[in-house]
Amino acid sequence: MTSHDTVFTLVSGTTFVVCGPTGDIDAAGYHGVYHRDVRVTSSLRLQVDGVVPRLLASRRTGAGAAHWVYVLATDEEGSPTAVLTRGREVGAEVRERLVIRAYGRPLPARAVTLEVAADFADLLELKGGSRRRAPAELVPDGEILAAAAEHVRVEFAGGGPGLRRSASGFRWDVELAAGESCVAEVAIRPRVVAQDPEPSPDPGTEPKTQAESETEAESETERGGRLPPTTLRVGGSAVRWVRSTASAVDDLAGLRVDIPSMGLRYLGAGAPWFMALFGRDTLLTGWESLITGPHLALDVLRALASRQGRQVDRRTGEEPGKILHEMRTGLMPVFGVEPGVPYYGTADATPLFVMLLAEAHRWGAPDDDVRELLPAARAAVQWCRTHGDVDGDGLVEYAGHAHGLANQGWKDSGDSMVHADGSLATGPIALAEVQAYVYGAYRALAELEERLGAPEAAPELRALADRIQAVVAEMFWLPEQRLVAMALDGHKKPLAVSSSNVGHCLWTGVLTGEIADAAVAQLTSRELAATWGLRTLASSAAAYNPLGYHLGSIWPHDTAIGIAGLVRYGTLGPARRLVDGLLSTAETFDWRLPELLGGMGADEVPQPVPYPVACSPQAWSAAAPLLLLRTMLRLEPDVPSGIVRIAPVLPDDEEIVVHGIPLGTGTLSVRARGSEAEILEAPTATELHTHTPPPK
Repeated sequence: MTSHDTVFTLVSGTTFVVCGPTGDIDAAGYHGVYHRDVRVTSSLRLQVDGVVPRLLASRRTGAGAAHWVYVLATDEEGSPTAVLTRGREVGAEVRERLVIRAYGRPLPARAVTLEVAADFADLLELKGGSRRRAPAELVPDGEILAAAAEHVRVEFAGGGPGLRRSASGFRWDVELAAGESCVAEVAIRPRVVAQDPEPSPDPGTEPKTQAESETEAESETERGGRLPPTTLRVGGSAVRWVRSTASAVDDLAGLRVDIPSMGLRYLGAGAPWFMALFGRDTLLTGWESLITGPHLALDVLRALASRQGRQVDRRTGEEPGKILHEMRTGLMPVFGVEPGVPYYGTADATPLFVMLLAEAHRWGAPDDDVRELLPAARAAVQWCRTHGDVDGDGLVEYAGHAHGLANQGWKDSGDSMVHADGSLATGPIALAEVQAYVYGAYRALAELEERLGAPEAAPELRALADRIQAVVAEMFWLPEQRLVAMALDGHKKPLAVSSSNVGHCLWTGVLTGEIADAAVAQLTSRELAATWGLRTLASSAAAYNPLGYHLGSIWPHDTAIGIAGLVRYGTLGPARRLVDGLLSTAETFDWRLPELLGGMGADEVPQPVPYPVACSPQAWSAAAPLLLLRTMLRLEPDVPSGIVRIAPVLPDDEEIVVHGIPLGTGTLSVRARGSEAEILEAPTATELHTHTPPPK
C-alpha cells in the first residue's frame, strides 16, 4: 500500500464500499456501503473491549477485496501475540470475515464488537455536502438486523462460535488458548424493492408480492460485477506492464453492472461518484479495452442504443439519434431528471458510438451483432448532421441550458472552456475533439455500410468526412501561433490555448500535413507533456491550475489517447516517455490509475500528487494500460478482412509476452521487444503483417 491509499474503494457492479485506512466506515463523511447510489451502511465500526484495535497492515487485494491486520495483544518486548485479521469481499453482498489467532500464549477474554448503521442517503446528497440523514431504526428479525427506507432494505447477518446479535450490531466474545484461532462472519445484504420501472403486466397477472420483488432484486445483484473472462494475459520481464494490465482487467470486472429488470449491462464509469451509465466514459473505455475482446464494447453499445434519443425533449436534452450522457439509478434527480431517465447533455458520445461500433467489428465483433446496431449508428450520424449542428455551419456544437451541464465535452466542468486571457467562453461551443470524432464517425459508418449495409452510401459519408477535415483545418488552425485551438466560441472565435484536446485530434487522424506536425509539437511541448502524463491545459495558459479539474490536471485516459495519437503519426520518443510516466504513476497508486492527478512535474514534486476526490477505480483510467499495450504493439486487426498488422515500438530493453488476444474466433499471442515481434499463436486463415506500421 502507498501513502495515497488513505481511502479504500472496493467495487462489484452496483455495490461498492468506501472506507478509511482501518477498514471502518465513518458516517461523518462519504464513506459507506452503497447499492445503486444509495448508502445502505453509513457506519461500520470494529472495536475490541471498547477500543479501536491497533492497525498493523492493510492492502487492497482485488477490485472488490481487501484485508486488514490488527494487534490484539503483545509480549513484554512489544511483539504481537494475538492478531485479528479482517477480510472484506464485495459481491452480491458485502462479507466481513474476522479471524483471531493466538500465537505462543493464551489470549484472555476479549469482547469484539461490530457496530452498524444505515442512513439510506443518496450518493449525490453526500457529494454535494447537503443535509445528513439520521440512521434508520435497526429492527431485529430472528438472527439478523434489518433497516429499511422507501425502495431500499439492508440486512446484517452474522455467524460463528460466540457471535451474537446486539441492539447496534454484533458482539463476539473470544478467549483462546495458545495456538488456537476462531472465525466469525458478518454479511451486509442490500435489496432494492420495486424501484425500477416495470412494463405493464398482462391482463390477469397477479401483482408481485414484496418478497417476490426482493427475490428479483437479490438475483439481480448476484449478476453484478461479472465480466466474461478474457483470455488476455501479459507476461515477460516488464513488471509494470504485467501488473498494470492485470489490475486493469480486474477493475473493469469490478465495475461491470448488470441490471436485468432494466435491460442493462454496462460499465459503471467510476466509484464512488459515477457508478452509473455514462455515454462518453463507457464508449471510450470500450475502445481502450478492445485488446481484451469486443464483448465489453458490444455490451456498452447495446445499452446505449436501447436508450438512444427518439424525440426532442428540452428538459432532458433528448434528440433523435443522440446518445445519452448519463442515467442514474439512485433516489435523487440529476439535472432535474428523475432516476432511471437518461440525461442527454453531451456533444461527443454520439459520434463516439459510431466510431466504437466500427472498431469493435475490426476486432472481431460478429457481423450479426454489428448489423443489429447499424440502424443506431445511422441515427447517430444523422444527429451529427442535424440537431448536433446548432447553427448550421457544418460543425457539431453544444449550447448548455439552465438545469444541465454548461460544458458538454469530456472536459465538462463549468470553467474548462477558457480563452487565452483566462476568461470563460460563451456558447454554442464547437470543441476541436468533437469535430475529430465526427470525422471518425463518418469514416466509420462508411466502412460499415460497405461491409454490412448499403455500400452506395459510403462515398457521401467519406465526402462528409473530407469536408469536416477541411473545416477543422480552416477554423481551428492558428498558423501565426502554430496552434490548434481547443474550441470555437459562440462567435466562432478560437479558444487560442494549448490543451490536450489536440491529442484526440491526432488519435482520429483528422489532422494532416503542416497542421499535424504543429499539433505533435504542441502536444509534446514542456507546457503539456509533464513527467507523469499530459496536462489538460498548458502550464503557460493564464487559467492553468495543476489541481484544477480540467485546467492543468493529468487524466490517464486522456494521456493514453494522446499517446495513441503520437504513435499514429510516428512520434515515438515522446510517446515512450509518456508511457513510462503513466506506468510509473500506476505503480505509485498501487497499479490502480485514478480518475485524475495533479499536473505538477518532477521539477516541482518528487512523485505524482493525488487529486483529493478522484474516483478510483475509474473505468477509462482503469482501461488506459490496455490502450497503451495495444498502442505500443501497434496492433491493428481487421478481422473481417482476415488481416492483422503488428509493428511494436517498445523500448529495446523491454520485453513483453502477450497471450490470448481475442480476434474473432481465435486468439493471437506475441512476444515483443523493441521493434521485434515473434508470433506465438495466430488465428487460422489470418494474414499477418509485421514490421509494417498501420496506415494513418
